[in-house]
Parts: sequence; structure tokens; C-alpha cells
Amino acid sequence: MEGILTANYKRKGLTLIEILVVSVIFAILATSLFVVFNAVLYSWRRTQAHLEIHQNARMALDMVTGDLTAAYLNSADATVRFRGYDSGAKSGWMTNSADDELFFVAALNPRLNDANAFTELCKAGYFRDTSNNLYRVYLYFTAFPNFNFSAADYGNRHKIASNITQLQLRYWDATTAAFVNTWDSGGAQAGRLPSMVEVTISAKEPNSPKTQTFVTNVYIPWR
Repeated sequence: MEGILTANYKRKGLTLIEILVVSVIFAILATSLFVVFNAVLYSWRRTQAHLEIHQNARMALDMVTGDLTAAYLNSADATVRFRGYDSGAKSGWMTNSADDELFFVAALNPRLNDANAFTELCKAGYFRDTSNNLYRVYLYFTAFPNFNFSAADYGNRHKIASNITQLQLRYWDATTAAFVNTWDSGGAQAGRLPSMVEVTISAKEPNSPKTQTFVTNVYIPWR
């Protein structure tokens, strides 16, 4: 009887080979699960990065669109101008500016947020720096305004998007029925706003060489 119990006890144990086989099978399963999980996580992160870049770019373009549709000129005030600069001949006002620049006066009605605002007109502008940040220039006045732009307006910039690798602007001249790369309402296009501005921005996905390009045409109402 004692021998039978001993034999049964011995048969219940696992041999070294069986333990090794189980360990190998477990390792294979664990590795497979890790590979699958890692692939799913990588795909999710890429999708999130793609969506984030797309969302940031669209928000930036929406802001540019809102400001441009409120662009304003006043023939009686030479300081109220619409100036578009090409990347080859920038304004010199914005430190580390990398691409095209745009500066104008817009009826953005800051009184909605500040009852002390002197006028509904504001300075507005856009540029990209060499660190791939897209900036909006914005300034409203609580005293008699000076709409002349200068290097001092660099302090009125606000970052609205990161990982932006290109900002390109073109202006539709209704007089010549053609796009131009610059605009000066006090010079070549005296007293006129462009009928439309084509805005192109390219955004780079973090930790990836891939870029996405977004283009929108903003029509400026005649005033």
C-alpha cells in the first residue's frame, strides 16, 4: 500500500523536461502577446499624432480665416494697411521668421472681452519661426490706436500651433486676375485688399518624417 501511494505521488510531479516545455510555451505566448500589444499601441500613437496634427492645423486655419474675413482698410488713415511679405523679402519685424508673413488691421471687436477697448479695430498678423512654431500677432487698444507695425509687435505674438514646417501665402489680385506673392495696400496695390488669400501650412508629425499639407482659400468681403 505504501509503495502504491509513493508511486502515485511521484507521478503527480513534473519532470524537468515538462517544466522546460511549459516555460517555453509560456514564453512564446507572452512574447506573442507583447508583440501584438506593442503593434496596437504603436498604431494608436500614430493615429493620435496624426489626428492631433490635423486638429491643430485646422484650428490654426480657422483662426487665420476668421481674422482675414475681418480685414479692414481706411483710405483716410495711411497707418491702416494690409501687408503681405514673401519669405525672400521679409518685414524684419519678427525675430527668427522663417517663411511668408502677413500683417493687417481687422475689425475683431475686442470690446466683447474688454469694455475698455478704444475701438473694434486691432492689429493682426501671422508668421512662422525657425523652431516650427506658428504665431498670431494680436493687439487691441485701450487708448487712441497706432496701427503702424514694427519690431515692437514681436512682443504681441501668441503661439497657436507647433510642428509647422511651412507657411505660404498668396494673394488674388482682382485687377490682374492673378495670384501675387506679396501685397501692399499702401504701395503696389494702393487702397485695395486682396479678393482672396490662399493659405498653405505644412505640419510634421512628432517623431516621424511625414508631413501633412493643408490649403484653404479665404475670401475677403468687399468693404
